[in-house]
Amino acid sequence: MKTLYKILLLSLLFLPSAYASHLMGGEIRAVHVSGQTYKVSVHLYINLNVGSGDGISSQKVPVCFGDGYTSEIPWVSTTRLPDVAVGVAIFEKTYTYPSSGTFQISTAIDSRSPYLNLPNAITENLFLWTVLDTQSPNNSPVLPYPLIAAGIKQVFSIDLKPLVADKDSISVRLQNVSKPSPGTCGVRSLQSTFFYPNDLTRNGTFKVDTKNKKLVWNAPEIVGNYVYSFVVDEWRDGIVISQSYHEGTIVVTDRPGETVNIPQYEPAGALVTSVPVPTVESPEISMRLEAYPVPAQDFLTFKVYSKKRSVIKVQLINLQGKVLKEITSKEQSILFQEELDLRLLSNGIYLLKASNDLESVTQKVIR
Repeated sequence: MKTLYKILLLSLLFLPSAYASHLMGGEIRAVHVSGQTYKVSVHLYINLNVGSGDGISSQKVPVCFGDGYTSEIPWVSTTRLPDVAVGVAIFEKTYTYPSSGTFQISTAIDSRSPYLNLPNAITENLFLWTVLDTQSPNNSPVLPYPLIAAGIKQVFSIDLKPLVADKDSISVRLQNVSKPSPGTCGVRSLQSTFFYPNDLTRNGTFKVDTKNKKLVWNAPEIVGNYVYSFVVDEWRDGIVISQSYHEGTIVVTDRPGETVNIPQYEPAGALVTSVPVPTVESPEISMRLEAYPVPAQDFLTFKVYSKKRSVIKVQLINLQGKVLKEITSKEQSILFQEELDLRLLSNGIYLLKASNDLESVTQKVIR
């Protein structure tokens, strides 16, 4: 029975089609060698049943090292994950930075898999990035390779305990799926069409369990493929010294096993605030604004919930009332999320204002 189930699962997982693609996520790791020299590796999760396994050894991936230097990194190995036809293809290069600093290492690759919660996935590049501070030696935290198989109404979790890390602390936060701006080495931004897995049905929870260091989805309700992503922040003496973006795939099937009652809906990645999520049952609240991290680093992520579907406008304003940045949703929506680039702004206090055609809400932001 188990063998038959596994065959059925794999046939659903990797059924070829006109739109079948092979990339299922990945991450970038950096390991300190000496001085300003680092071994940089790109780890890609590959669907081995969609024509990508045989020719992977002849391929290279383009990498921007964050200091203006770009290179195509060669393949070094592929490891097959247990029980499913998914491999981890590793591309690697040793690079010496000319001086110390903070650098975004990134890669953009096509042939992405389709997802229920990212409608335009197959037309967008998979964009992976890691931010590395080389002023003091450090290595990117190494997490276990993620599980991918989930069941209807079954709790799904991914272990986030580091396998290898410096003597630094780490924190994990959910992140909207990233995309690059145009250009060879794009600035990261957010996929505006992305929804967290539990946002599709507005039931259950999808969040990081910080106590047990797990990413938990409680629980899937619709069969299909889902993309998710999170960022690992590495801290030393109260300062973030690296940020690693991880992207993966969850494949939900109707499989045997114990099921659970789906808990009440919580917006994924939401901060704990005193303002409730807008619902039909709360007519006095029509909007909710969240922004993180606070204090912000180089980038600030915001999420706006609007009870009424409408065009949402978000403004970043200084204390003198001047609008420094403004972004508007491209269409009427109940959820608008994006990332603001703060690198050209000086440190200080700012206001983030979100508005629809009914009201506006404001949150203080510290840079």
